[in-house]
Amino acid sequence: EDLRGTCQRIAEAVLGRDDDWQMGKTKIFFKDHHDMLLEIERDKAITDKVILIQKVVRGFKDRSNFLRLRKSAVLIQKTWRGYLCRKNYGAMRAGFSRLQALVRSRKLCASYHVARQRITGFQGRCRGFLVRRAFRHRLWAVITIQAYTRGMIARRLYKRLKGEYRRRLEAEKMRLAEETKLRNQMSAKRAKAEAERKHQERLAQLAKEDAEQEKKEKEEARKKKEMVEQMEKARMEPVNDSDMVDKMFGFLGTTNSLPGQEGQAPAGFEDLEHSHHELVEEDLDEALPLPEDDEEEDLSEYKFVKYAATYFQGTTTHTYVRRPLKQPLLFHDDEGDQLAALAVWITVLRFMGDLPEPKYHTAISDGSEKIPVMTKIYETLGKKTHKRELQALQGEGETSPSENHKKNSVRHKLVSLTLKKKSKITEEVTKRLNDGEYGLHGNSMLEDRPTSNLEKLHFIIGNGILRPTLR
Repeated sequence: EDLRGTCQRIAEAVLGRDDDWQMGKTKIFFKDHHDMLLEIERDKAITDKVILIQKVVRGFKDRSNFLRLRKSAVLIQKTWRGYLCRKNYGAMRAGFSRLQALVRSRKLCASYHVARQRITGFQGRCRGFLVRRAFRHRLWAVITIQAYTRGMIARRLYKRLKGEYRRRLEAEKMRLAEETKLRNQMSAKRAKAEAERKHQERLAQLAKEDAEQEKKEKEEARKKKEMVEQMEKARMEPVNDSDMVDKMFGFLGTTNSLPGQEGQAPAGFEDLEHSHHELVEEDLDEALPLPEDDEEEDLSEYKFVKYAATYFQGTTTHTYVRRPLKQPLLFHDDEGDQLAALAVWITVLRFMGDLPEPKYHTAISDGSEKIPVMTKIYETLGKKTHKRELQALQGEGETSPSENHKKNSVRHKLVSLTLKKKSKITEEVTKRLNDGEYGLHGNSMLEDRPTSNLEKLHFIIGNGILRPTLR
């Protein structure tokens, strides 16, 4: 299961722990003589296993022949002896079988009736006990819920009444204070009337506030109930993969939008909008220093800039460009892999909104839009059979005598293998690829119709990730 650890232990056992080799992230970097040593060890192991298999097969062959002869002789003896015994035993068994059948049937009939009566009575008592116990549990649960509910209602009512009493008491104190204050300015009767009027106004204001608070609580309870009903309804509805992908990557905007106008990022990714910065160009002569000594190399010097300058084809650099590529970044022998690499890059540009979608659409409804995404991916791309079929087709193409017929060529068979199941391109494009009409840049596979975010995601995963040669 630990492939990386296994490879490292093999290399340490054969090449040594301090030799000039290095474990990378996905590869092992070593020299030619290291490869030769590993190949010699592999040949020795294979030779030992072949000799062992030959020894076991020869022993198995001889033992099988001996066992077959012995089995034949034993079978003849067993058959003859069995015939004589069965002939004498058959007559005896017929009489005893009739007698045993009669006795056993009477015993079984009597015991069955007794057991049936006892089980029926036992079932009745058990069912009654279970029903009574379940009723008691439900009654206890209902009483508990009622008690807690009534207690909650009583506490809320007590709290509200206590607040009203406190406010009314404060209002009464304010009335008495105002009445005492107004007696110095006017007569006692008039001061009492004025204080009573203000007191009634404050009581009306308090009643209005209580009514608004009660109305607000009812509205919040109604909203919570509607929210719970909506969540329950949404949980029971089936999940739409296309809507889910559009909702997740909707901040990218439409495919016709300009760069920088993709929309608001989703929650949790807002910091990415302010993290854009210009990439610093580095001098390739200074970025690729030659090793001066045989000391242990610093792995921090292995940067993507150096990798791009070393392995990318043409004048392509490590910077991101918003235009289709004229050739794949890495070298591929197979023409189908080159076309797939260019098509994946075009799909990425359209997914990010840097390349517009086609303006016309060739509609073909084959019912594949209702199939889940991962089902389409694993049906389109073979796991173990893909490599065997590809090798078989290449072998047939090398031994084919007629190279003038396009339909019998290796390229045609590779295209037929790629387009074996309809998942991400139309029938018209399939026909054009089978006829040999390739685009100059390999983007003819995506020029026929606009695609949704779900289809782009499917295409990128199926070719750029699950395809071993492009991974």
